[in-house]
Amino acid sequence: MKTINGIAVLAAVFIVLLALVIPVSAYSGDAVSWYTQGNELLQSKNYTQAVTAYDQAILLEPDYYEAWNGEADALNRAAHTADGFNQTGLNAALAASNKSLSISPAYAQGWINRGQILYNIGLLYENQIQDLNTANEYYNDQILAFDQAIAIDPNNDEAWFNKGFALGGMGRYDEAIAAFDKVQTINPEYPRLAYYRNMAVQLRDASTPFYVKYAGIILGSIILCAGIALWFFFLREKPE
Repeated sequence: MKTINGIAVLAAVFIVLLALVIPVSAYSGDAVSWYTQGNELLQSKNYTQAVTAYDQAILLEPDYYEAWNGEADALNRAAHTADGFNQTGLNAALAASNKSLSISPAYAQGWINRGQILYNIGLLYENQIQDLNTANEYYNDQILAFDQAIAIDPNNDEAWFNKGFALGGMGRYDEAIAAFDKVQTINPEYPRLAYYRNMAVQLRDASTPFYVKYAGIILGSIILCAGIALWFFFLREKPE
């Protein structure tokens, strides 16, 4: 009897350990199917249909944070029109992003997507509403979103690249270059990395005042001139 009980205990322990090591799908097959379809539609730029597919996944699994993030991404892209940005669409995208991250705050991709949404809202306020102060608030918030993604996944090349792009747009060129250099160490083949890094360097150099850019040369020239003047002075004052 004791042997049977011991075997039963061992079997129970084995089952528990097996459950811990074998991943269990968190969502139903139908929900995953709708989510996959939403991703495919998103990639093919069918944003309205993508939102519908994500909605179906969320209807089946309300805590499907990846589907909420996918919907936020689709809404953000759809809000970019030929005339600028649709504010209602961007607000809906931000709300979906909020929902995704409220369910899973450690979702790095969700923070990257949130940063991209905040960037577009900043552009809306800067270019269409003509409210630069509010625009800058959203631009600063986008940096915080990318930083959050980096804190979760320090080697996330997409987060670093987006941070560099955002910093460049804010005129913080040295920080942007540093972020792009970080991408270089993680993934040297990142698309258009060299192009945007070079652009940041050119913009930084173009915005640097002449007296700052050539401070070393100017200072050296002043010292040289002062030295020559002193040499002539002492030469003239030399006693016969």
